[in-house]
Order: sequence, then C-alpha cells, then structure tokens
Amino acid sequence: MIRIGMDIGATKTKILMLTPKGEIIARSKIPTDSDADPAPIVARAAAEIVNLLRKNNVKRPQVQAVAVGICGFQNPRTGLIDVSPNLHWYNVPFKSLLEKAIGCPVYMANDVNAAAWGEFVYGAGRGCTEMAAVFIGSGIGGGLVSHGLLVEGGTGTAGEVGHMIFRVNGLKCDCGKKGCFEAYGGGMPMERRMRKAAKSGLSPITLKLASNDLSKINTRIIRLAAKAGDRVAKTIWKDAEESLATLCANLVSLLNPDRLVIGGGVLEGNPGLLKTIQQGLNTRAVTLSTQHVSLLKSALGDDAVAMGAAALVDMH
Repeated sequence: MIRIGMDIGATKTKILMLTPKGEIIARSKIPTDSDADPAPIVARAAAEIVNLLRKNNVKRPQVQAVAVGICGFQNPRTGLIDVSPNLHWYNVPFKSLLEKAIGCPVYMANDVNAAAWGEFVYGAGRGCTEMAAVFIGSGIGGGLVSHGLLVEGGTGTAGEVGHMIFRVNGLKCDCGKKGCFEAYGGGMPMERRMRKAAKSGLSPITLKLASNDLSKINTRIIRLAAKAGDRVAKTIWKDAEESLATLCANLVSLLNPDRLVIGGGVLEGNPGLLKTIQQGLNTRAVTLSTQHVSLLKSALGDDAVAMGAAALVDMH
C-alpha cells in the first residue's frame, strides 16, 4: 500500500507519494491558484495524483489514503475548512470534494499540526513522547504532542501559538486581534512594518541593503539593517527576538516537553534565532523544564507537512 501526502499552501501545492514507513517514492509540485474557489486545486490535485500513480505503475486500489495538510482553521474530523485566510476559503467541505474527485479516502489536518507530527514521527522529535514545535514563516504556527499523541483540541485548533497575546493592545495582527506573538515575530508582519518605514524615508540603511527595492526587504535584510544601525530595523528585530524567546519560554514552562523543535523560513534565513531562543529559555522558563528540554532545528524542511499528513493516517 502507498499513501499520498499533500501540502496545500497559498501559492503552491506539494504532493508526495510515500510508503507507510515514510519513504518517499515520488514527488510533484503544482500551483495552488485557488483564491476563494477550491474547485481548481481539487481538479489539478486529482489529475496530478493520477499522473503520479501512472508514472510509478501504482494502481488506485493500492492507495491507502490521501492525507492533506492545509493552512487555516478546520475540523479534521469532518474535513470542513471553517476559514483559510491565505486561500480566502470559508466553510469549504474540502474532504468530500477531494474524495469525490479521486475516489479514495481523504484525511485532513492543519498544516502546522501536520508538520509537527511529521517531525515527531520522522524528524527531530523522533524517539520522544512530549514535543512542542514552533514554525516561524510568514506567520507563526505551533504543534503539540503529548503522551505520543497529536494534541488537536476540541475543534482541531489547538497549537495556534502565534495568536496567543504577547502585548496587550499591541500591534494589530492579521487575525484581527491586537498584540499577538505573530504580529511581532511573523515574517510577513515584520516585513510589512519595515517596508512602511523604508517607503517613508525613515530607514535609508534598510533601503540600501535592499538595493532600493521595497519588495526585496525580508527578515534577513531587517536583521542586517539592525546590525548596521537602522533604528527602525533595530526596533522590529528586537521585537521579533523578544516575542519568539518569550513564546518558546512560555511553551517550555507550560508543557515541560522533551524536545522543542523550531522550523520555518524565518529561521532558515536567520539561524542565529535558535541561540536567541535558547537564551530566552535559560532566563525565562522554569529551570527544571529548561534543563530537561532539547532545543532542535526541524529536520524535514519543506517535506514536513506532506510527510506528517501522510503519517497521520495511522491515527484514523
């Protein structure tokens, strides 16, 4: 038997064909291009899955299940996506739509929960029973494993660590609330703040590092500009460091995990953040919990969501 793992993001969709042990047989990538309408990605994904099966001489009855990790708030039991802000989907019965299109069972998971489970089963969390994972990309997401089980909560929305509050009545978050950790440590909010300052002429150092192109401003540029003396960049980078260190320290104090796994594009571009987070644990978390936990970089990279989604089939 084989499994299909999918990672549906705002712009691209990754599809992996795997064995039940997580060995990747084949991979593919297609554009998501489904703004406000799930029909195009359902059709493209179904066609690409058929294509992968044909190329690898796999018959449809050999497919145990298709497992999907997708951004947004959803109920993994019903497969109904309540809201996916990045895709502009609301009350989309994605599970039933995809099952009808491909003719085999479909399982759903929040993308960050899937990534965390992938790290737990195949990556940096392998071999432990208690794990917390934080992924720092355009936003901040989290996944929790306790007693060897993924913690999804009553409605499948457990682990939304980026939307816990860092500063009461602070910066407005894309979720609509104020002061979320994501508003300070997420890549997209950081870049938006920096571009606004650079556009208004307040950050000439940042603009120079970005070759006078606002679109090139990313978290790495912000970090370098802060180091070079840009006052606004210093504030934004300090906010990010403080928010991430505090968030991770709070998780360690609350959960007492064996391992804390950190991943995401912001960490890839700024690997020194791992040291900042460790310093935050040392000074802000419960001492016994800090002494116990291992802080690790994610091991699966871009494959984590699709691999984790496929591994979640065992929980159904």
